[in-house]
Amino acid sequence: MSSLIVTRRNAALGVLGAGTAAALAACSSSNSNSSGGSSSSSKSEPAKDYKGEVKFDSFDTSAGEYVPATRTEPAKNVPVPKLPENANEKSVEAFYAHIGYIAASIQYLFATGDDAPLRKSSFTEEEVNAFYKDPETKKIFSQIKSGEIWLDNPKVTTELKTSAPEISGDRYKWGSQMSNDKGAFMANADTAVDFSADERTNTESISFVGTYSDNKWSMISTH
Repeated sequence: MSSLIVTRRNAALGVLGAGTAAALAACSSSNSNSSGGSSSSSKSEPAKDYKGEVKFDSFDTSAGEYVPATRTEPAKNVPVPKLPENANEKSVEAFYAHIGYIAASIQYLFATGDDAPLRKSSFTEEEVNAFYKDPETKKIFSQIKSGEIWLDNPKVTTELKTSAPEISGDRYKWGSQMSNDKGAFMANADTAVDFSADERTNTESISFVGTYSDNKWSMISTH
């Protein structure tokens, strides 16, 4: 099994992208040197074509109006992904919702440094912890969470390659392409570092594999 964030270029950085490490480290160095509801029932499979970009619109916006990041300030009141009501059903629709939630939670992690939504996902603990295998990456997320550094409104998207997943009993598998667009820049209170076109976006082909057991989903990703 190969974790979602393990890439050929840099196993530690994964969806963050190899180019981001140097940029974040430089920005961080500049900053440090400055003065400043569940159901167990199975559901009939919908006759629906899910191929294409995964749509997800389940968010908690109670913190207030979302204010995108700028070169001088991090984003404020970033919408928090929340699992939809059908999340614990055994259905293609629920499996689809989990994929959308995972992508939204990864996007939230890069925007805020907060992995709480991702840890509530159906991803296994091993999958989530893979984001922190590299100490420098762990430090970067901590600095994003504290507001020391921030990214220009990252966007994570997932495109499903087929209309429906492969289903074998309680096991579902869905091939996809996941892309992480970090935005145009990464900044701290003193400066902003622009990303090149190659550094800005990281795209990878993966498959989401979900197993339904005890009225819930457990998911991993494979290459």
